[in-house]
Amino acid sequence: MIGSFPRSRRSAALVALVWAGCGELPPPAAVTPAASVRTAPDDSDAWNLVPRTASSLADLDLRALRASPWSRALVTGGFVEDREERQRVFGYDVFNDADRVVVAGFEAADAATQAVVVAGRFDAARVGRAFLAATPGGVETSWRECPLWEGGGRAVAVLPSGRTLVQGTPETARAAVDAAWGVVPDARGGPLGALARDIDAEARRPAVTVALLVTDDVRARAGIADVPPDLRRVAARLDLGADLELSAEAVFDDGSRAGPAARLWSDELRELARNRMLRLMGLGPLVDGATLLAEGARVHGHLRIPEDKREALSERVLLLLQAVARQRGPGARQP
Repeated sequence: MIGSFPRSRRSAALVALVWAGCGELPPPAAVTPAASVRTAPDDSDAWNLVPRTASSLADLDLRALRASPWSRALVTGGFVEDREERQRVFGYDVFNDADRVVVAGFEAADAATQAVVVAGRFDAARVGRAFLAATPGGVETSWRECPLWEGGGRAVAVLPSGRTLVQGTPETARAAVDAAWGVVPDARGGPLGALARDIDAEARRPAVTVALLVTDDVRARAGIADVPPDLRRVAARLDLGADLELSAEAVFDDGSRAGPAARLWSDELRELARNRMLRLMGLGPLVDGATLLAEGARVHGHLRIPEDKREALSERVLLLLQAVARQRGPGARQP
């Protein structure tokens, strides 16, 4: 039973799971079982390159993040000292050259993999040279009319438009190109797309969208975060206006599980809000004022941080993320 989870195993990781939604979950939109093959790859939207087999998705609107006072310092200057390294390894700088990044996760029996779709402005030849220079044994090839470089278990492909690239494993990079061609269905018609519509992320795109199917593999990797056994889906959106607003929903098998989860998570949030280290770091607003409401099979949550908290909080979050990046070191192969 969810109420029997030990309260001693709390962490900030829980915050990503506790903001949630209301009402009974509608069935996923009907989709045709086969993809519609196109005459050319369609990268007009980054979701077109995410195969429906993805189990998680994080969609970042970098133009919105660069424009917002909440995130501008991080996106435009927070990691300026690493830009030369990013140019060398990737052939572009995600903070300057990208307008949108979608990170899709895939669950497999042996390991989890990713595909990172980046929309922006790229020089395919430069991307290829950087990949080959940073990847011993790397080779240049192509896949469905798209230049592709691979080696060392990694790959990067650039779409013919020159405005979108995808990087991941050789398998996930090819699958992303297949989705752009319509050879395989994309995520919009699957459960991740339904989750995005649940939080109105298609009609009114936020700065950040997160959608997650809670699989057994996700539960195994959750570590110190308690994941209720009947939690099936989680979605969240981050909006950056004058105030910061985070809204999300967690979907359970039935209403008998949603209520206990909301109470447990509320208790954990209150305990986290009293954490002395969190207060000393100035991160209290990240949990202050968070609300949770169970309704039907969902738990809906909302957090609003007012504009007058922005400057101090943004500075502290930037320092925290820089510290995390330094711990990861230059060998971390992410854009």
